[in-house]
Amino acid sequence: MNTARAIGLALASLALVSLGCRNEVPTLVLKTAPPDATVVVDGYVHPGGSPHEIRFKSPGRYRLEVSREGYRPNEMFVTLGGSERREQVVELVADGAGIAGDPMIPSDPLILPPSTPSFTVRISSSPSGADVMLRDPGSPTARRVGVTPTVVDLPVIGATEVTLSMPGYATHKRLVVPPAGGGEVQLDIVLGREGGGLKPPVFIDDPLPPYALDPPNAGSYGYLSVQTNPWTAVYVDGKAIGNTPIADFRVATGSHSVLMENRDLGVRRKINVFVRSNEHVRLSEDLK
Repeated sequence: MNTARAIGLALASLALVSLGCRNEVPTLVLKTAPPDATVVVDGYVHPGGSPHEIRFKSPGRYRLEVSREGYRPNEMFVTLGGSERREQVVELVADGAGIAGDPMIPSDPLILPPSTPSFTVRISSSPSGADVMLRDPGSPTARRVGVTPTVVDLPVIGATEVTLSMPGYATHKRLVVPPAGGGEVQLDIVLGREGGGLKPPVFIDDPLPPYALDPPNAGSYGYLSVQTNPWTAVYVDGKAIGNTPIADFRVATGSHSVLMENRDLGVRRKINVFVRSNEHVRLSEDLK
């Protein structure tokens, strides 16, 4: 074998190995209903619409939040390994849908066959000691399971409504669905004071999101729109760009820090986003 041919075969082998390495990333295909829901991965808004093909940089456990105005937010954890590829469907429930009167009426726990699979949910709150009520899938009533922190096992048959209540604090409701591929769900709820008050800030300081993205192109731009309730002053990478609503603000491609703040009302939230070329990233935040 001559030298040129040997070098050619070696380069071809390296290319195949490199291609295999690029494919060795876990992928989650997340479909949402409605399809225009916002998907947040470990605090980063994932660009695009449903279905979201989220290519994670490495195996691990990731927190996903799916939300849309007029619907109850949905939070879940997914653990992916190696080159796994999974699909997950998240259907949001409209606010007030399927609720049979508040305050919720205690009921008996859902009776299921012993063979029904389940998953574990760990529920904590700040402050602790909040009453925890669960509304099982398909049930018109709810049952009390204790106070935070607590651990419950839920059946893998649909969405369970979790309600936290505590005197002097606003009631918090959250839908929990079985995580893709199994595993536990961790709910860490910060209870807001009844009637408003200071909302703890959310700080996300990682320079890049946990999912794989196309590298930014020098000189290319995308657009950012921000809507908040109540109104806030908006800062992008520390620079004030005005008060909400913000529409079609042009930003360079890449990672950006977005701070939304209303000092008079004591609300503040900071989110990192990644903007691709010609992409329009829309943020809608309820800061009450």
